[in-house]
Amino acid sequence: MSHIDNKTTHKMIQGMTLVEVMIALVILSVGLLGLAGLQIHGLRGSSNSNSRVQAVFIASDMAERMRANSLEFNTNLAYKNITLNASACGVQPTNCNTANCSTTQLFSFDNFQICQSMADNLPFGATMTVTCDLGAACVPNTSHTLTLSWNDLQDANIDISKNPNLKTITLQIQP
Repeated sequence: MSHIDNKTTHKMIQGMTLVEVMIALVILSVGLLGLAGLQIHGLRGSSNSNSRVQAVFIASDMAERMRANSLEFNTNLAYKNITLNASACGVQPTNCNTANCSTTQLFSFDNFQICQSMADNLPFGATMTVTCDLGAACVPNTSHTLTLSWNDLQDANIDISKNPNLKTITLQIQP
């Protein structure tokens, strides 16, 4: 009688085969690859939103600096057509935080500070343009448009002017 029970028990207690283990590993690997893809997508989205927040802060800072230097903004129309490129900020002008500056020196210092902020906080190749809404016929107390663009791919080898992933913030500034 023990001989019959032994055969029945032997057939019921069989381990997993190597094929079953390999199939389980393949299924587990595919699932983990999917999770890794989701993680990368989430990190990219987080980086993109961080860039957008930084761009809004920088654009708002520029608008505040323009309003604070009203002589250059409204009277001298210094902001009627400027372009700041974060990869070419130039030489630092007189530091108006530690020295008394004219409004023209403050204009140069503010532009340099904004350019440096773009270089420090946005991907390579960020560009800001400020234009008078009346174009060449700009007169005092005219609204201006501020446009800040950056390359979301964070790749220095990509031409920002031809990139379809170019992100932009636009503000219209009233005097």
